[in-house]
Amino acid sequence: MTTAKKYENINWKRCQLELFKLQSEILKAFKTGDAKDVLKAQHTLIRSFAARALAVRKVTTNKGKNTYGIDKVLLKTNEEKFKAISSVKNLSSYKAQPVRRVYIPKASGKLRPLGIPTVKDRIVQTLYYFAIDPMAEETACKRSYGFRLHRGLHDNAIYLKLVLGSYTSTRRYILKADIKGFFPSVNHNWLLKNVIMDKRILKEFLKAGYLKDFILHDTTEGFPQGSPVSPSLANLTLNGLEEYLGKEFLTTRYADDFIVVGKSPEELRNVALPMINSFLLERGLSLDLDKTRIFSIEEGFDFLGLNFREYPDKHRLKGTKKGIFLVKPSTTKVKAFVKELVAIIKKHRNRSAYDLVLKLNQKLRGWAEHYKKVTSQKAFSTVHYHVWRALWAMIRKKHRRRSKAWLYKTYFEKVGENKWIFVGKKGKNKLTLFQIPYVPIKRHVLCKDLNAYDPASVEYFYKRNASRSKNVFLSGETKSALAKLQKGYCPVCDMSLFNDEDLEIHHVLPRREGGDHSLKNLKLLHKLCHKQVEYSKDSNLRAAWLKKGVLLPDKKEK
Repeated sequence: MTTAKKYENINWKRCQLELFKLQSEILKAFKTGDAKDVLKAQHTLIRSFAARALAVRKVTTNKGKNTYGIDKVLLKTNEEKFKAISSVKNLSSYKAQPVRRVYIPKASGKLRPLGIPTVKDRIVQTLYYFAIDPMAEETACKRSYGFRLHRGLHDNAIYLKLVLGSYTSTRRYILKADIKGFFPSVNHNWLLKNVIMDKRILKEFLKAGYLKDFILHDTTEGFPQGSPVSPSLANLTLNGLEEYLGKEFLTTRYADDFIVVGKSPEELRNVALPMINSFLLERGLSLDLDKTRIFSIEEGFDFLGLNFREYPDKHRLKGTKKGIFLVKPSTTKVKAFVKELVAIIKKHRNRSAYDLVLKLNQKLRGWAEHYKKVTSQKAFSTVHYHVWRALWAMIRKKHRRRSKAWLYKTYFEKVGENKWIFVGKKGKNKLTLFQIPYVPIKRHVLCKDLNAYDPASVEYFYKRNASRSKNVFLSGETKSALAKLQKGYCPVCDMSLFNDEDLEIHHVLPRREGGDHSLKNLKLLHKLCHKQVEYSKDSNLRAAWLKKGVLLPDKKEK
């Protein structure tokens, strides 16, 4: 059994192995069809130190770590985090607090309501996410890619490209469906009847209510988008849609957005639509008919920020194909990104060029990482052109009396054949603008239909994570190179580097002792793991890190 007396001495690798073993037991019990065995296995997981410690880690290291609930409590110190692990061991008297209602803007200009639970509620929900997600994976539709381990938007895009771009396919029409208010509308009774977990705890999650303008509002349906358990509840709600529609239609789903592919508009309208409405009605849901439309692939359609369309090409006529089928960044997304970059440039007008390039590179690398797996060359060039124009306009306005030759000498330099590379300098440090037009397109490989909680699938998903590390863009070339060398894993906790935690570079031989910045002296670690290496005195952990090459044999203890 995994335990520790201090937060900084927790063996995260052992915790991860123990959690996976417990989740595998839940999956095994679920496959037998015995709900009592599932609940028993879930209870064991919920009470385990490993699961509780990892729940605290997940809540305090993810992107929402500094977002508080109605109690305004955050866990900052190791002592507070360790106490939180103990505080959720016994949930017999657990009562969820109302969520804090906040709104974020949607692409349409409307506001999307989010519910922010307290830190303790987020930890408990994360524990139950660990307990029910193996079942959500086992019942998942084959072509469902949202809120699932090792899967994402690009799997959805590649599947649609393979289906709609095939010269043998007779399905050339798609129904793009939109569920009206999915998260706030799911029927509570359906969830309580169909989700295998402690019903009292589930009821606490669902009935907690929300606080808006200091007024408490009850919740009689739905669950808050933004809570840790909502991804699994969302998938459990919609799992089965693909099988329900049958083999006559091809269905792919990302979270609550889905596409149905059929042979004719009439078939989609008269057969698929009524079946979808029937499936959703039982769950308290319905389609937004104003946003649900039928398209032909020649007309093209936007989905998940991408544009899918068959372009006419007489040289590519084959079978049912009338041209070439391409997946590209949607025009809306390109325009919005350019607008965002131009705003950053204007905002940094009176700051150093170094800070500006640093900020632009973060945005450009992230955007390139997301879109480099589809046909994005033209979009990348468009973005680069508008950024260059905005930069030139900015420096011309900033230095009105300077000549163009002076501006060029101060802000640009030649790299290879390109002599117009924008540069930011700070002392001896220099940053060049990330050249997005030269990012190579790397096609995404569709994920196999395997359960990530099944021990038989471990090797496949390990290799998939390692493969991802080969072409990833992190914030800096050094981090990207280290991720590749480490095959996408942190040598301290053995967890993926791509789990949304902050990353830091560790010097095996410290700089104060003469350590350099060469790759062989560096390791890429999660920020939490880096702090643990620096401060933990646990002899067992340090022996493991020594074996992994994170420490040197003669490293002095602090």
